[in-house]
Amino acid sequence: MTDQKAFDRRDVLKLGAAGAALWSCPLAAAPVGRGMIDVHHHIRPPGAPETMMRLLASWSPDRAVADMDRCGVAAGMAYSGPILSGADAARATKARGWNEYGARIGQDHPRRFGLFASLPFPSVDGSLTEIDYALDHLGADGFGISTSYGDRWLGDRAFWPIYEKLDSRAAIIFVHPNDAACCAPATMTYNAPIMDGSWIEWPMNTARTIMSLMVSGTLRTYPRIRWIFAHGGGVMPLLIERIKGRCAWPAVGEAGLASVFPNGIAAEFERLYFECAQAYAQPNFQAIRTFIPDSHLLFGSDYPIFPLDHATSDFAALAMSRRTRAAISRDSAIALLPRWA
Repeated sequence: MTDQKAFDRRDVLKLGAAGAALWSCPLAAAPVGRGMIDVHHHIRPPGAPETMMRLLASWSPDRAVADMDRCGVAAGMAYSGPILSGADAARATKARGWNEYGARIGQDHPRRFGLFASLPFPSVDGSLTEIDYALDHLGADGFGISTSYGDRWLGDRAFWPIYEKLDSRAAIIFVHPNDAACCAPATMTYNAPIMDGSWIEWPMNTARTIMSLMVSGTLRTYPRIRWIFAHGGGVMPLLIERIKGRCAWPAVGEAGLASVFPNGIAAEFERLYFECAQAYAQPNFQAIRTFIPDSHLLFGSDYPIFPLDHATSDFAALAMSRRTRAAISRDSAIALLPRWA
């Protein structure tokens, strides 16, 4: 698995991102100071893989601010992406450079960019060092990691020393899906030429890593970590009731299900936070709202992979109360990230 593979979204999406300025935003009338908070905003750091640089070719701080102004978005939580290759020392060096760049664009554009700092997973020592540096020196709002690293999902106990530190800091972790060793796009015979892992496998991988965190007891062991999962949780909202139904299977029963989910799977799931990029279609949106309170739902755009208008237009088209719209677009994020109030 490489950075190049992880960020290759094919020419169709590249053209879509490049054409972002051609769209119009229905929410543009919102004052910037009271605008939406986007917790899924990709940035293009120096030294990123070539394919990532091409994919994010339309992004620059000034263009991003212009698009946010046009669309009524007050701030974006800048995320450089996961670091998926290299020796531990190389990963740590890359994370430091990317995070300092992210902090710098926030300083250059006050109140417009937050920072979800990249961590050099799976390096424990490198991640522990970067957690303190990003929080204490860069003022990071949280951290961004991938759904898996090699064949390890996020509930793997090898990562627990990192979570212990994050728990002690009551940190926020933003989890973005990626290709996994189990199901790389090249091995999926259904893929068409324009398809990659983000079409089908990434929503699955989000569900797989959430299950890993639940079944391993990671969520219960480190309860102060606030987890944000991308894209409305992928397919996970569709699986909750199916998993709960295992108790009707004699081989599992109530006791068997409780041995895996002592607090109940729904109770564990509803503790998590979800941003809704690519999940604003009514069936997807209703699925996540079945289990998750509005206070744990956040606006996200996946900009500039998708035009900012793609998210704001779809969000504006959903039927919901004014209170719910305010919660998802801004208020829930402020409760999680009070400095953006």
